Amino acid sequence: MKLNQLIILDAIVQSASLSGAALKLHKTQPALTLAIKNLEAKIGFELLDRSKYRLQLTEKGRVFHREAQQLLHANDELAQLAKELALGNEPQFRICYEQLCHMQSYNEIISNTFRLFTSTEFSLTSGKRFISLEHVNSGQAELGIGPWFDLFHATGDLESLPIGKLDIGIVSAKGVIPSALSYSELQTYPCLAMFESDLSIDSERLSYSKGAAMMKIDDVSSLKSFLLSGAGWAMMSLEHCAPEIEAGLLQEIKITDREHQFSAQIRAFRQHAIHHGPVARTIWEQFKKLSKEYSSNNGY
Repeated sequence: MKLNQLIILDAIVQSASLSGAALKLHKTQPALTLAIKNLEAKIGFELLDRSKYRLQLTEKGRVFHREAQQLLHANDELAQLAKELALGNEPQFRICYEQLCHMQSYNEIISNTFRLFTSTEFSLTSGKRFISLEHVNSGQAELGIGPWFDLFHATGDLESLPIGKLDIGIVSAKGVIPSALSYSELQTYPCLAMFESDLSIDSERLSYSKGAAMMKIDDVSSLKSFLLSGAGWAMMSLEHCAPEIEAGLLQEIKITDREHQFSAQIRAFRQHAIHHGPVARTIWEQFKKLSKEYSSNNGY
């Protein structure tokens, strides 16, 4: 069994196609097919179900791939350590920072660390719902900042720091929807929502809307602009909408027969690792101080 075969398998799973994996790895599709067949011959069972339109793992393949991902992650950690030993610090530091959670104090921590490590390229991304958790678990980001629920710990080997609170309510443009109505009445109006993540814990069942017309968006700023245009209603961060609510452009909607306001912790989180580079250590220490202040002020 060769490490390159596991890399090919993971690329096929992530792309759900031979063509996508071949493009990602800069190899031909026949070369990838041969590598997987050789791997299957070595281990004695099929990894991929080739009977469907899109390639999928078999039951045994899912277990094998899960364990292979841990090995690949350990290999990435070793390669990253080698780079740091050669260069003095990480060449790149990736943060997935969900837009609903943007806070000045978090920005200052990121900016302070950025100014300290001028040779490190900082990469900040955002997007669909729970994207920060997805990116940290898959190794696409070293640090995540986003809404947090206790069950997130079950998705991976994570350490996390509570750093704030997110208050969420139902919001629409002024006059588009009554400011108070029942849950069933709300379902007759179009709903705007963030795309779901690829996490198994995330699904359309988590949506507050059950029967209304749905528009899905992967950018919070675009979602708010469609709210302002009167396209429908959305579950939104009340702080994110505060200026527009105060100006009378948006309104908070009250649901008369069920809960309509929700709160969630905001956390900074990362994968557990034996070794973290100097950039990772520096930014984590600053978030630890912020977490202590937040926990002290909120009685945790």
